[in-house]
Amino acid sequence: MKQKLNNLKNNPEFQDKLQQMKPSRSILGVLGVILVFFVPEIMSYFYSVEINHWVVELAQTASSENIGNLLEWSTQKLFTGEVSWINIGLGVAFMVWLFRK
Repeated sequence: MKQKLNNLKNNPEFQDKLQQMKPSRSILGVLGVILVFFVPEIMSYFYSVEINHWVVELAQTASSENIGNLLEWSTQKLFTGEVSWINIGLGVAFMVWLFRK
């Protein structure tokens, strides 16, 4: 495992791809990380009840049973009102990576 990590560390193609993936150090890079990782968690925490009511109404009027089942699954798994610490951790990691040299 250490050898594979060292190979990745020394691989210029991998390093180039990694730098392309890094968010830019600008207002758009910061806003992008905030909008993708932090805002959905805040919205889910504060508005999960309203979102669930809206999704249940939408599921009842869905044109397909599969879409209705998917919407009901989303109310049970995605909009629980709890904070996803994995998502927050990824957001913090991207912010640190963004401002790191």
